[in-house]
Amino acid sequence: MAARRAGGCVGVSAISLLAVMTVAQAQTVSESGSTPGSYELRDTTTQVPSSQTSAAATLYGALPASSAATQSGTENPDDAGSQAEVTEIPAEPDAQDLTGSIGSPSQLSQADQDYADSLGRQNARVGTVDGLPLNPRADDAAVPGFMLGTLTLRPTLAERIVRESVSYGAEKTNRTYSETTLSGTLQSDWSRHQLAIDGTATWEENISGTGTESPDAYLNALLRLDLINDVTATLGAGYSYSQESRTDPNAIVGATAQAGIHELRAIAGLQKDLGLLRGTTSLELTRSIYGDATLADGSTVSGSDRDTVGAELTARIGYVVSPALIPFLEASVGRERYDQRVDSTGAERSSTTYGVRAGAETNLGEKLSGEFAAGYVLRSLDDANLKDISGLTLDGELNWSPLRGTNVMVGLASTLESATTAGESGAVVYELNTGLTQQIHSAVVARLGATAGYRDYTSGGGRSNQRSYGASAGLTWSINRYLDLEADASYERTKEPGNTDEKTTRIGLGLKLRR
Repeated sequence: MAARRAGGCVGVSAISLLAVMTVAQAQTVSESGSTPGSYELRDTTTQVPSSQTSAAATLYGALPASSAATQSGTENPDDAGSQAEVTEIPAEPDAQDLTGSIGSPSQLSQADQDYADSLGRQNARVGTVDGLPLNPRADDAAVPGFMLGTLTLRPTLAERIVRESVSYGAEKTNRTYSETTLSGTLQSDWSRHQLAIDGTATWEENISGTGTESPDAYLNALLRLDLINDVTATLGAGYSYSQESRTDPNAIVGATAQAGIHELRAIAGLQKDLGLLRGTTSLELTRSIYGDATLADGSTVSGSDRDTVGAELTARIGYVVSPALIPFLEASVGRERYDQRVDSTGAERSSTTYGVRAGAETNLGEKLSGEFAAGYVLRSLDDANLKDISGLTLDGELNWSPLRGTNVMVGLASTLESATTAGESGAVVYELNTGLTQQIHSAVVARLGATAGYRDYTSGGGRSNQRSYGASAGLTWSINRYLDLEADASYERTKEPGNTDEKTTRIGLGLKLRR
């Protein structure tokens, strides 16, 4: 029995020794056959390869832990032999083992989670109540245009069919016509300086009925030069063409087609910032050329005696209270000279004009921007038999957005208008233009507009003051970023005691193609 016991002990000891050697051999093979992408951290053992340790090491920038080591720490030790055979074949590292990756929050300790949170933004913006984006991209609906070197051309072609009804006293005419408008902008993309060119041309073609076709066009170019010592220079040029209306005070009575007006402009200016003061000066030259008016019998009436050339010098000084408010004072002096010193009525209508204005510029971002000014103007005519033209002036334009998607525009303009009738000097013309746009859908915008005009003639000329007003409404549906469908309606009326009133109603529908 003692021998059996001894033999049993020897057998058990041999079996235990064989098991220990097998385990040791398996561990040796596992370590020597590890994949090249597996690395061991310093001062660690293969007995503690937990997922939290691996995630923390990866988070703090250490090399990724071995997938085989992680698996050996979670699997049954009894499978060590089979695991050793598997680890002899290199395996691709998992995505979570790549350097710089962070494991799932459930695999991180509280300290690691706090550290990960500290890497994120701490001053997140507060969302809006209605859940709309705080700063929607303004260029989402902008057309890309065509690149011409460092310039971008964005053309637009609009085609409308319009039904027009005109009542001129007892006379009433109706017509249906097509209106084609070609417009575009050309803008520079330079690190310094800026060039901007914009223009439009509109022509009409009668489809049915009778009525006067009234084309018009303009082209403006403006170059801004950023010079040294906070000095900015401005150079500009422009051209415009329009046709007089029969309600114009200088229109030829009984003409079937009124005179066309060609106007050329050139401007040069300088702006200098002097601390809180901002000084601006500009010189503008204008050239006006009048065409002939066509009478009912086919004859023409020349308008060459109305051709003029003019120059106006303007200086403005502003005080920068803040970037949002700049009050200013402005003074101007101008000279207008007629090609014919004495016109067909025997009057010398060349004149000198003086003006002063006081106002303020405001810029509160998308909420409120623009300027408004009030002043006084005086035009002294060379002919002593003609009275001077003078009056108060109101000028400016304000853009207000009380709510997101709602925009209100108010514009005021005061101009001086010369007369061609014998004994009359001219008038001060006041114009008011207002507009309201409301985005009622992401692709639909509604428009409302109103206009008013007032011609204040000099006393003693024998002519009553003229009033005009109008209203309009429209809808624009953006089918896509390149194509719009537009519908609008408008009404205009001109009243003057002693002269024929005119009423005009229009309804139009058209497409606008942009690129």
